[in-house]
Amino acid sequence: YQDLWSPFFTLFFRYWSDCPYPVYLGTNNLKYNNKRVKMIAIGDEVDWSSDFRCMLERISQQYVIVLMEDFLLIKSVDTTKIDRLITYMEAKGAGCLRLFPCPGPDLPCLDNPEVGEISKGADYRSSLQAAIWNKQTLLELLREGESAWELEINGTKRTNDLDVPFLCVTGDSPIPYFCTGVVKGKWVREAVELCEKEGIEVDLTVRSVQTPVDRFLRSARVGRLIEFARERSTIANKFINFVKSHQ
Repeated sequence: YQDLWSPFFTLFFRYWSDCPYPVYLGTNNLKYNNKRVKMIAIGDEVDWSSDFRCMLERISQQYVIVLMEDFLLIKSVDTTKIDRLITYMEAKGAGCLRLFPCPGPDLPCLDNPEVGEISKGADYRSSLQAAIWNKQTLLELLREGESAWELEINGTKRTNDLDVPFLCVTGDSPIPYFCTGVVKGKWVREAVELCEKEGIEVDLTVRSVQTPVDRFLRSARVGRLIEFARERSTIANKFINFVKSHQ
């Protein structure tokens, strides 16, 4: 993902020029030359979760905002709101406050209309969308050998054993960004178009762009899931009608 660093940080500092927090980039061995970015190079890859743990353990701060390299900022960041959210998170002893409501909270926080709670048992309670994390909570969810996707799936189940709230913003993200610029190793076309609009060069010799076939297959998979759900519903209705007709 080294080819994403320049687009990511160009947009990051363009739209968050007043970022008051230290900015870290975790890598195995490669370096990114930018005096505003502190490198955390951990050596040869073990697995995603083990590497991520090693990076987190080298950060001294209690709270971290986790952003993936393909989260491309599109508008100015609301630093004042982020400060406010961190203060609220500390007061509530929360383990995580998701900054992108996808999915959003399912319970209200009656003392704060900007924030809701993600209840135990909710899907993607542990998510790698942009979020403020209590570092200790994040470390407790990591398991050696797991991928990022497995952290979201299995980590969500593990959150049910933690006695800390998981929160999420209820409205627009204070960090507006293009969500997921790379899918299955290829650029999403809209992400490339965003970079071109922002005057940022993207090296397509390193990473290609999704073809129309790629996009079709991805949408077709979603369509098959929807159709499968419809088929199950139709079969269930036919069975109910059959039972009723033979009563």
